[in-house]
Amino acid sequence: MSLDNIEFSLKKLFNNHRIIFWYDTKEELSEEFENLDEKDFKKINVKGNEFEVKHILVKQEPDAKFLLYFSGERPAHEDNWLLDLELAHHVFHTDQEAMYLQELGLDYYLKELVTEHIEFFRAKERRVKLKELLGVGDEHEAIRSKMLAVVFNSDYVSLSSFIQAHGTAFIYNNEKFDKDLNRYNLANYYWGKIKTRFNYEVEIPSIYDFLLEVFNSNFDLGGKAKIPKESKLLLSLWQDSIQYKESFGKLSEKISVDIDLENKLNNISLDAIIDDNLFKLSDFKIIHELTDLILGEEISLDKSLQYIKQRENKNWYNQFENFYQCLEFGAKTISLIRKYRSRTFKSFNEGTQAYALELYEVDKMYRKFIWNYRQTNQNRILSDLCNKIEKVYSNDWLLAINNNWQSVIDDIKEWPTKQSWSQQQFFEQHVKPFMVKKQRLFVIISDALRYECGVELNNRLLAENRFQSYIEPIISSLPSYTQLGMASLLPNKDISFKGKSIGISVDGISSSGVQGRGKILETNSGVRATAVKAEDFMKMNAAKDGRDFVKQYDLIYIFHNRIDKTGDDKTTEEKVFNAVEDEIQFLMDMIKRIGNSLNGNNMMITSDHGFIYQYNELDESDFSASNHKGEIWKDNRRFVIGRGLSNDGATKAFKASELNISSDADVLIPKSINRLRVKGAGSRFVHGGASLQEIVIPLLKITKQRQDTTTAVDIDIIKSTDRITTNIHAVSFIQSDLVGEQVLPRTIRAGIYAEDDELLSDHFKFHFDIAEGSERQREVKHKFLLISKATGKYKNQRVKLILEEPVEGTTKWKTYKDYYYTLNISFTNDFDM
Repeated sequence: MSLDNIEFSLKKLFNNHRIIFWYDTKEELSEEFENLDEKDFKKINVKGNEFEVKHILVKQEPDAKFLLYFSGERPAHEDNWLLDLELAHHVFHTDQEAMYLQELGLDYYLKELVTEHIEFFRAKERRVKLKELLGVGDEHEAIRSKMLAVVFNSDYVSLSSFIQAHGTAFIYNNEKFDKDLNRYNLANYYWGKIKTRFNYEVEIPSIYDFLLEVFNSNFDLGGKAKIPKESKLLLSLWQDSIQYKESFGKLSEKISVDIDLENKLNNISLDAIIDDNLFKLSDFKIIHELTDLILGEEISLDKSLQYIKQRENKNWYNQFENFYQCLEFGAKTISLIRKYRSRTFKSFNEGTQAYALELYEVDKMYRKFIWNYRQTNQNRILSDLCNKIEKVYSNDWLLAINNNWQSVIDDIKEWPTKQSWSQQQFFEQHVKPFMVKKQRLFVIISDALRYECGVELNNRLLAENRFQSYIEPIISSLPSYTQLGMASLLPNKDISFKGKSIGISVDGISSSGVQGRGKILETNSGVRATAVKAEDFMKMNAAKDGRDFVKQYDLIYIFHNRIDKTGDDKTTEEKVFNAVEDEIQFLMDMIKRIGNSLNGNNMMITSDHGFIYQYNELDESDFSASNHKGEIWKDNRRFVIGRGLSNDGATKAFKASELNISSDADVLIPKSINRLRVKGAGSRFVHGGASLQEIVIPLLKITKQRQDTTTAVDIDIIKSTDRITTNIHAVSFIQSDLVGEQVLPRTIRAGIYAEDDELLSDHFKFHFDIAEGSERQREVKHKFLLISKATGKYKNQRVKLILEEPVEGTTKWKTYKDYYYTLNISFTNDFDM
């Protein structure tokens, strides 16, 4: 042992002790003793002068620090004249084990532990890590457990963490942990702990063999369980681990192959595996079975939604979310179509109000189905369901409902442009009142934002704190195309065609482009008004350019063209529902920017027209052979404009004046959802006609509030007792209110914890979003499984059931509520019988 090491150790020891005894049993360090510097202490070589030494230490210099050096063996107690001082102070050991113990701050009686695992202690890096984990009074068991934490590079002294690290290394073909356990003589201790906790006992233990048994014991199709129920907790914690979650998936995949899970699942019912949380293959099986049931309409909507909800908080849900969403929206689409397909209408108002009240849901569910189907990369498993949805939607919904609606359109002599809910009355009815009150208003016009898209946007705005939003339907001008729709939303007295074109003039001013619309606003609004492209508006620096821009105006019209641009292009029309998703998010961002950064309190969002969209290529029968004749200015899939037009039964004819357009032109509208044959035009995304989907458009009125407008739904528990008496403790969670427009869902994670914050149970996660039903129907039960420590270390102690909610934008959780219990579990609950 070097002089430097001796000096270093003594310096640390003198921080806590006045007298240090040093027995040089092998009489090999006398030279080092002689060479020690007496700067901070005094040296005495004890050679039969014990009485003199004692007098110096006790009488002459009772406050000085002394190092007493003895050559040879330590005397027996009865022969030790300085025993009382030795027991009151400290003995310095110079063997290797002793030096390690002194470095770690451990007592010499633990020398045998160090000797047993001497290879572990040889590396300074391992000793440093171990010392960080050691606590006051740690004994053999605690020290060895913390040595395992160092071996497995774990931040937690937890057998579960060790197993997770070991299993992860195995799945990545890393044998380091197995080698280190043997090298440091810790293998027997490690496997002994696993044997005690999990009843795993084999002649030659291995981590994969053990995990095979654990998986098997926790799977309904597994063999007879030898591993106790607490092993379920091991797997649950592994799935929740951010560090090891990926390895759990790889391990599960390997085990599923080795136990031939695919064959086992072939003839298993849905109910048998609906709660499985161990194997990704189970999700494949469940999706396959649900797809067949929905496809054959052999399952009720409620039952299919119940199955999907049961999968929502499972381990692989995020990977299959679009599949499950496809199933949910597909089932809802079919159910709604069966409910509404025979709907008839007696009047224009009845039809448009019915669509705005409930019928729009069909188009929304279809859109959400197609969008999620595309997100799955149009997976083959869903292709038959997609074909069915497409067929049912096209034939039993779009065609059927608009055929019924056409009977109303056929009776119309004049398009209702004078009504308060007409698009052409938008400025007078909705914008002008703000101008009269001298309140700044932002009007956002999103091209082709149809009514059902507006409903989704409205719901999202209501869920945004401090924003109030209200939606109502308005009816677009006819034909329902961009130039006319945009012009109708401006202040107007006279709307006319620009020559022999479909361009529109408002009071003699061209409405073409943002520049033309801005001029009309400046001229006709009576206030400081302007028009701007949405992209230009969003590029402005909110703190300076944006605020300087806004201060100049009382009325700002903002135009955006994403949906229509995507759908009108034959090369991109298949992505139109992707464009809708992007547009809703874009509009959300814009509203928050106006409200939060530009101090805009009053906003509106509306559209120029809606659209019809069918995802699959159209059949020949979907096109109408119209024999119209005359001077044609513009022929489109959904309208024809010209002069002196004659038509047949395939179209409905209007005079331009009957549509409140100042012109002697004629307008032909194909009936129902039929398309006219036009070369080069897209056919799946169309607008211009009089279908409900084209003419019913949204008007959202949005205000920024000073007070909070949203709250998350409250979650409570039914607590019939404050004692936990078994290892399985059932808890009923209650969603206090129904989720609504501004009562938002809440996600919770619950677990039972000791007062020192150690987790004693599995975690229960649930997304409470129940929107209908009684309080009893809003009850969700979970059986918590408690670990063996609940009957050991924590028996008869107080514990708490903690409900947590996620911290937005992070992977962290924060406490939402807690409930206290007393553990009073009988020892018999530790037996798996």
